[in-house]
Amino acid sequence: MPFTLQKRVLILAVWLLAGSACAHEHDEHDHGAAHYLGNEGVLVSTEHGKVLFDPFFHNAYGNYTLVPEDIRRQIFSGDEPYDEISVILVSHAHGDHFSAEDSLRYLKENEHTKLVGPTQAIDMIRSLEGAASVEPQLRAIDLQVGDAVIESKIGSILVESVRIPHAGWPGRKNVSNLVYRVTFGDVLNVIHMGDADPNDLHFKPYKEHWEESESELAFPPYWFFTSRFGPAILDERINAVESIGVHVPVKIPEDLKQTGEDFFSDPGESRTFSPR
Repeated sequence: MPFTLQKRVLILAVWLLAGSACAHEHDEHDHGAAHYLGNEGVLVSTEHGKVLFDPFFHNAYGNYTLVPEDIRRQIFSGDEPYDEISVILVSHAHGDHFSAEDSLRYLKENEHTKLVGPTQAIDMIRSLEGAASVEPQLRAIDLQVGDAVIESKIGSILVESVRIPHAGWPGRKNVSNLVYRVTFGDVLNVIHMGDADPNDLHFKPYKEHWEESESELAFPPYWFFTSRFGPAILDERINAVESIGVHVPVKIPEDLKQTGEDFFSDPGESRTFSPR
């Protein structure tokens, strides 16, 4: 028997409600937010966990952005959105990215939080008085250039680490700079690049690594937007949908402005992202 007009309207209404419910579920669980702290410090917050990248440092070298005191207080107080941090990721042990003392303090006050970083940074924490109490929270990544990717699973968060030379290579070849790809609950995926050198020579050997998983968002140092090979690495190599520049000087370079690319420069600003 053909559907009456009333039945057709009812079916359409049920279908629309079901679709709305599915969309709501997707929006609720499958989205994230990136909150800028300063320099390369970023909080990525999702329903599957929260990660702090390079949050603690005190040296701006007269050029870069420090984390404002009000944001530092919120982080140490655990105020939203800086509450329930699952993992702290340290890209490398330079003074504009890392403070061993602050890291130790935070870990002591937040026993559930893990810290992953290059052995160079972890050893600096271990050298401090009282560090033995946080040893179970530390995960040292000991990589040489060319080594295979290291995976670390922390709850529902997968951290994949690869050593990419620090900018200025080969002059800073002894600096262990880690590029992290972080997957939240098998749904959301972001890349933090530390101070990576913008030469595809370093990225090409990990071609299969980049191709196996698309990232919604990457955080490259701003010079990837203005260097010769950087844009191609971002657009074609690392398999990221969008990129937001970090490590931007207080005085924003004119050539960066002219690229039209997105970047963080004002601590406290944020972006949202979701699967494509």
